[in-house]
Amino acid sequence: MLRQQKNTFIISATLVSRAAIRGGMDLDDALRLSDSYIQKCERLTSFEQITNLQYHMVAQYTQAVEELRYNRNQSELVRNVASYIRHHLSVAIKTEDIAASLFMSRSHLSTRFKSETGMNLTEYIHYLKISEAKHLLKHTDKSLLLISNYLGYSSQSHFTRSFKKMTGMSPMEYREK
Repeated sequence: MLRQQKNTFIISATLVSRAAIRGGMDLDDALRLSDSYIQKCERLTSFEQITNLQYHMVAQYTQAVEELRYNRNQSELVRNVASYIRHHLSVAIKTEDIAASLFMSRSHLSTRFKSETGMNLTEYIHYLKISEAKHLLKHTDKSLLLISNYLGYSSQSHFTRSFKKMTGMSPMEYREK
């Protein structure tokens, strides 16, 4: 009976990821997320856990597609900056690197980005990195050290300070909630 529910979950993951792709989600991102949820489902041992995971999966895909639709209302510059950051989360990102990838000067990029979003680039980089950290804390059992290394922070303590500054709680407090 548990195997049947897991199989149903896998079918749901497939259907939800296809819908998200049709909604504009990147193919690789959607499939990676689906694989992650399926692997997590295979480790579960109760109907309640699987049902709860399925709820979270649908909510996350829905949120991702909603963010994509919101981002479509943003300028091409903001979308390109966000894409660059998401594809370079594992390294320390410098404004100069983003500017070079967009063939513009650092000062021009910074000025335009701030005028279009009301946020400076450093704040936006931290915002996206902390958003990814929240996802990893919520949906994986990776250690804080692995997460901080993956997100390109110089140390776990720097990651913890940045996380707490942005969310008001430590990464461990967030994970426990």
